[in-house]
Amino acid sequence: MAAGGPGDHPLKDILHFDMHVFDDECDAIIRELSTYLSENDMYDSIDWFSTFSMTAAQLDDFKEKLSQKLAALKNRGR
Repeated sequence: MAAGGPGDHPLKDILHFDMHVFDDECDAIIRELSTYLSENDMYDSIDWFSTFSMTAAQLDDFKEKLSQKLAALKNRGR
């Protein structure tokens, strides 16, 4: 069982331990998303453990999906 400390989960690492997980831009998008979504919603909306072995192209796709989600949430809030 995970202890809940650094290195246990990418979302926790970014939001609670201010760790560099993906790249600066992707981590920043995730932090901004957390201002619009609860942490539970973020956990449920992404398969975080599939992100551990992403290629550069997969990271770009992931970043694009996160950006689209963020844009949609910002537009919905207006």
